Amino acid sequence: MTKKKRNLILLLAATLIMGGLLWLVIRLDEENIDHTHDTDTSETSENVSSSDSGILINEDDENLKKIVYSNEKASYTVTLDKKAGEIVFSELKGLPVNQNFMEYIWYGVTQLTYDSVITSTDAEGYKASAYGLDKPSLMVNATFEGDKKYKFIAGSAVPGCTDTYYVRLSGDKNVYACAIDSVFFMGNDYFLSDDVFYSYDKDLESESDISIGNINLSGDNFDGKFVMQQNKTSNQSDPFCGYDYIVTSPIRWPAKSSSAALIVHELTYMTASDAVVLNPTKKQLKQYGFDTPSCTMNFTRNGKACTLYIGNITKTDMYVMLKGQPIIYSLDVDGLSMLHKLSPENIYSDTALSISIETISNIKIQSSNVKRNMAVSRKAKESTAAAEISEDVIYTYSVKVDGNDKKYSVYTNFIKLLNNSVVQNWNVKKPAGKPAVTITVDYFDNYGRKSDVIEFYKYSSRAYAVVWGDYPVNTVSATWLSQILENAEKL
Repeated sequence: MTKKKRNLILLLAATLIMGGLLWLVIRLDEENIDHTHDTDTSETSENVSSSDSGILINEDDENLKKIVYSNEKASYTVTLDKKAGEIVFSELKGLPVNQNFMEYIWYGVTQLTYDSVITSTDAEGYKASAYGLDKPSLMVNATFEGDKKYKFIAGSAVPGCTDTYYVRLSGDKNVYACAIDSVFFMGNDYFLSDDVFYSYDKDLESESDISIGNINLSGDNFDGKFVMQQNKTSNQSDPFCGYDYIVTSPIRWPAKSSSAALIVHELTYMTASDAVVLNPTKKQLKQYGFDTPSCTMNFTRNGKACTLYIGNITKTDMYVMLKGQPIIYSLDVDGLSMLHKLSPENIYSDTALSISIETISNIKIQSSNVKRNMAVSRKAKESTAAAEISEDVIYTYSVKVDGNDKKYSVYTNFIKLLNNSVVQNWNVKKPAGKPAVTITVDYFDNYGRKSDVIEFYKYSSRAYAVVWGDYPVNTVSATWLSQILENAEKL
């Protein structure tokens, strides 16, 4: 045997050995796959290639008429409302849905490509269960103009490949590896908009156009209706001037500016963590606290009447429902510093007195030990027609205490202390007897408010009740009132 011939034989033997080893590896790999089911839905045969990529569906989205698909979570019928310019899921019609996510479905069926041909149903030993095709995770039927239809199913995810699945196209015996967007495998909670008020705001150009009007509250923490109305007064002599909202029931008192601002903000930008339940049953309504909501909020949003129900509140979540929308949402309580703890005490302003310094023409303080009269004069910096005294005119001020000139800054510091009063209890019963302290405030003529008489009655050893016109009787600390009298005496 020649050397050349011997080398040829050795090369042939090595080739046979390598081929045998490759066949053994493939067979061992197939033996590791579960072959408990064998489903064949093929109709025709195709050539098999382990590496070729290509296109299975390539259609114009303008010709797409309808999609019917189902996954392990839900089934949907999808159409395009050309007049409204919206994609419609029949099963979610009339509900707030995220159009951006739905577009992935609509345009996703018009282009279906494959990365490789995995096998054929004609291949020896083929079993649909090996690729999850016996129990598909996704089934899609797409109908185009001209009654052109495509049907494909997706089985298991291809190991090691992101969003890639084993796919069969009806009329094709091959099994392909195709990239399919994860949106096709989502359910209702994914498509429902996380913007709770989406249906109210969808036609707005920007979030800055959202407006919240009057707010009515009722529920566990409220004795009857709690009414918050927008404050429209611009009269600086009005004690409530400068507050955005006034509580008009059960008592008339300003809402704390920071609390009102937070309530409005949280109602304006309400983003849910999750859409927990769609079309809840009576059992589910009770489970999440909507058989007897902890709070009901009636308010206007962009001029439209709106009702929000607050159900159970846990350490991490607050559950809400919007009237007319059969969806239970969960919200993160960390982003709701006001709505998850609504109560009169958290809403009422805790400022007992609010008197604008610029409006006062005279203030008189009288108690058993202290009597002070502070008369304020003002002069316009610029000449103004006598009949046209305006609040916009710039004035210089001077003050006399019991007829003696005093620094205006000393007087203003006293008024600031007077306004630095804190309510301890709201709407208490007026004590019997005579007031321990009386403060009379007169206003300059152009403010339209003549005067106020504010009386302080002893309520307890540590508190005094403030009686002020038609406003509710609230209490302040005895320590604060003592400071007022001490400072007045030193003026």
